[in-house]
Amino acid sequence: MDKRLFFFCAGVTSTLIWPWLPARDPWLLPVIIGVVCWRSRPALAGFLLGFVWVLCFSHWHLAWLKTPGMGERSQLITASVVEVQPRLDGASRLIVGLSHLDGQALLPRPRVLLSWYGPEPGLQKGDSFSAITRLYPPHALVNPGSFNSARWLLGQGITARGYITGTLTHRQVAPAGRATLLARFDEATRGLGARPWLRALGFGERGGLSQQDWTMLRALGVSHLFAISGLHIGLVAGLGWLAGRFSGHHWAGVLAALILASGYAWLAGFGVATQRALLMLVLWLGGLWWGRFWSGRRILLLTMTLLLLFNPWLVLNQGFWLSVLAVAALLWLAGGRVRPGLLRLQLGLGMLLLPPVLLWFGGLSWLSVPVNLVLIPLFSLLLIPLLLLACALLLMGPAAAAPVFWLLNALFMPLMTALHGLAEQFSPWTELSAVAQGVIVLGLLLPLFMALPAARWLGLALGWLAVLTLWPGPAWQVRVLDVGQGLSVLVTQGSRALLYDTGNRFPSGFNMADGVILPLLARLGIDELDYLVVSHEDSDHSANRDYLATRVPVRHRWGAWPRGMPCRAGQQRQWGRLRLEMLWPEALTGHRNNDSCVLRISDGRLSVLLTGDIEAKAEQALLVRNAALEAGLLLSPHHGSRSSSSAGLIAAVAPQWVVHTAGFANRWGFPAPAVVARYRRAGAEQLITGEQGMIQLAANGTRWRRVGHGRPGPWYQRLVAWRETGGTPAKPLE
Repeated sequence: MDKRLFFFCAGVTSTLIWPWLPARDPWLLPVIIGVVCWRSRPALAGFLLGFVWVLCFSHWHLAWLKTPGMGERSQLITASVVEVQPRLDGASRLIVGLSHLDGQALLPRPRVLLSWYGPEPGLQKGDSFSAITRLYPPHALVNPGSFNSARWLLGQGITARGYITGTLTHRQVAPAGRATLLARFDEATRGLGARPWLRALGFGERGGLSQQDWTMLRALGVSHLFAISGLHIGLVAGLGWLAGRFSGHHWAGVLAALILASGYAWLAGFGVATQRALLMLVLWLGGLWWGRFWSGRRILLLTMTLLLLFNPWLVLNQGFWLSVLAVAALLWLAGGRVRPGLLRLQLGLGMLLLPPVLLWFGGLSWLSVPVNLVLIPLFSLLLIPLLLLACALLLMGPAAAAPVFWLLNALFMPLMTALHGLAEQFSPWTELSAVAQGVIVLGLLLPLFMALPAARWLGLALGWLAVLTLWPGPAWQVRVLDVGQGLSVLVTQGSRALLYDTGNRFPSGFNMADGVILPLLARLGIDELDYLVVSHEDSDHSANRDYLATRVPVRHRWGAWPRGMPCRAGQQRQWGRLRLEMLWPEALTGHRNNDSCVLRISDGRLSVLLTGDIEAKAEQALLVRNAALEAGLLLSPHHGSRSSSSAGLIAAVAPQWVVHTAGFANRWGFPAPAVVARYRRAGAEQLITGEQGMIQLAANGTRWRRVGHGRPGPWYQRLVAWRETGGTPAKPLE
């Protein structure tokens, strides 16, 4: 049984590495093979059934994305609100279930993430409404180290995102059940500074935590304490078990544990980690009830199988895997001959979970173990029991629970202040380069490798890896980052770096510095910028300049800086083996776009021309100046706007490669078809960051060599291509 369960989960998990979403037409054959081989080949049978299940599920839930007009025009939706996520900037995010799209009923009802800017929409969970929206398939910025929003959305069961332009009808639903308790909680905790923490810990509602709070939790490695999971469900079940045992009946303890744990899971909104913990508890309690014993391994495998039968896209959810791996690690540590103490258990858990934490989050917290040794007992023995008591008293009314919440506030506020101070004082979160991550993970896995039968070949493999790591790379490289509708270019020679423009930042708090630039610098092991050049003041080019200067030392500030060296034609700098030549502007004209800094970087054989947002007038002035414009790599001016890239400029530059820094499905239609046609006639190979992701080119003698091809990654990063062409990756413009 265990083998079938394991390979069913493996078959579902294989979707993580599918390069495209296969057609579901021939699904019947693997099902027949799986059924026939159920007894003789349990591993093959389980894998094939898992593979077919996630394939059919994906096609069933994504088919609605092929509706004509998706992403191209506004559409009328009818939906019900699943979740409201208020934002500090006045906007709201809604997770809704669509029942109709342009009057056509949808089945199954897809989940969609909608943004709302402007006045508060007044929508609450359970409300029904109709609205005018623009919807898009999940799409992620593709850069090394960047957060994969497409995978995250599908892992939450969300198959599209968009924004509301106006609400037509709205039908409110009277609050009941959990919503009533939440309203009572808000009344009982009015004015308490710890309300966001108590709301997160008691109800799983974490929208009130600030970015600084999340940074602190990650830095100290204690985010799991506010993600209601096995620790919380197990504690509640234990309290119920003890209460039920006072009756003297075995079944009373089982029943009380099940009721209390289910009630807490309901209160917390049945999150992924909560579902997993509750399901494992139900299976274990069911075994006790019927007098049967199942190993922890079987319970974990059966839990995973049931969850993936309900929603196979859970394998795209990192929280699901962290939860599963944590339980597996605990089972392994507890299965030894010596029962581990809390210190050994925490150390062992930290070591076993270090590889996935490194690979997923790009760093580690060296304070995680000691802080958890203090906080886990504190939460388990004091804070969570008090919070459960307060939530139970809410059934009697806010006044009954208020004194307990006041006590919790008196405990939480000094604790959170101390944790924030600890994180700020010691900065325990350490970002690691890709090489450092690989060395640490390899060191942790080395004992396991040495135990393999073919360990004698391990030395040869490690030697080969060392050669690949130490082999000198290209003399210099250009990375045009995928920052949506904006611009940011990283030029490197070894560990030295120049950054041209910084991308945008948004009222929601999301910015391209934290989302793209800083993770990439950390991954490359770059901790200083020799030059930070800001082409002009437009926010999609300059919005993160000051913030970046506080996060990374900058030796030279050039361009649109309040206190930096302004760009002037004729400036030259020698930067290592590269020559930096500022070609424009001659003097500021007051026209932002045409005052952009035009920078040419060359090693004497190869060059790149960075043009900012200059338009035809500035291009003509450059031609009149007889500036040295020839470059094998050109960033098309103004993201490929039709107001730029004149035929004269293209002829003077004569590029082999042209990169259009245009966001996916941008509203301006960049790059303009006429501009694309001009470069095509000139014989240049064209690439678009919004379609291809980050574009990396390396110096290779007298020609540029592209590193990587097409939009990288598995099928869920290519849903636009799947919708339009059946899943083939985007190709360069010809």
